[in-house]
Amino acid sequence: MEKLKTIPLRPDLWALDEVGKTIMYVINGRDKALLLDTGFGLTDLKKVVHELCGEKEIIVVNSHGHMDHDSGNNQFSRVYMGRYDEPEAHRPLDEAEKKRIKDTFFEKYLAEGGSLEGWNPGPAQAVLPLSEGDVIDLGDYRLKVIETPGHSLGSIALFEERKGWLFTGDSMLTWEVWGQLERSAVLTVYGASMRKLADMQERVSAVFPAHWEEERNPAKLKAYELPASVLAMYADGIEAALDKRIEWTDYPFRMEQAGKGGMMKCVYFPIGGIAFNPDRTGRLEGEV
Repeated sequence: MEKLKTIPLRPDLWALDEVGKTIMYVINGRDKALLLDTGFGLTDLKKVVHELCGEKEIIVVNSHGHMDHDSGNNQFSRVYMGRYDEPEAHRPLDEAEKKRIKDTFFEKYLAEGGSLEGWNPGPAQAVLPLSEGDVIDLGDYRLKVIETPGHSLGSIALFEERKGWLFTGDSMLTWEVWGQLERSAVLTVYGASMRKLADMQERVSAVFPAHWEEERNPAKLKAYELPASVLAMYADGIEAALDKRIEWTDYPFRMEQAGKGGMMKCVYFPIGGIAFNPDRTGRLEGEV
């Protein structure tokens, strides 16, 4: 298995698929380049971006603060992240966390002869917070920050309005998103974030998620992108889940760190779905 695959999606836009487990994106602007997420940090990302975009300044943004999206941050002196995930972004990874990443994500890569030699994940020297409405200006491309608390409290989306490109991080996938984590937002807040994105749907030409696996693509969608209709699917689906108009199924994932270790629930949409903690919907039982 390749350590990193570079996939051209549009003129000036590439997906970087790291060991088939996480997706980063590169946009080549007239004046600056953008790297969205730094994955596991297995590859020299500066070299990759410069090979694609030339020797120009690289702006690095994390869609959220999880280790499969920000472990390569230490390759850069400065990284931007949503303001509510920023506090977690300064923590070095200890050996136990590195082992967990290896055991969880790298099994296939290592079985096929991959190497972790030189792998040294960690935080950037400086992490700067992004807020709703901030704009990342690359010269000809301008990406607006949209705060989307859900999968994590500090999750953000980036929207390039001229092209209609919407980069959503882990907010929506072709399979169920984890919304049951300790630092996930309650389901009502997650739903409000998805409704905010759904209200933009007519201006969106394509949605670019932060994970892609061919074997987890039941709708057989074009690789590395989702149709704009997925925005309403998630917004409407979460509202239906809150109203119990669609079935909650058991989700066999135990969250001991959340203090319960009990069974979570999941709902599925025409594309993807969401797992959540039934004790953290944001509503009282029977409330509409």
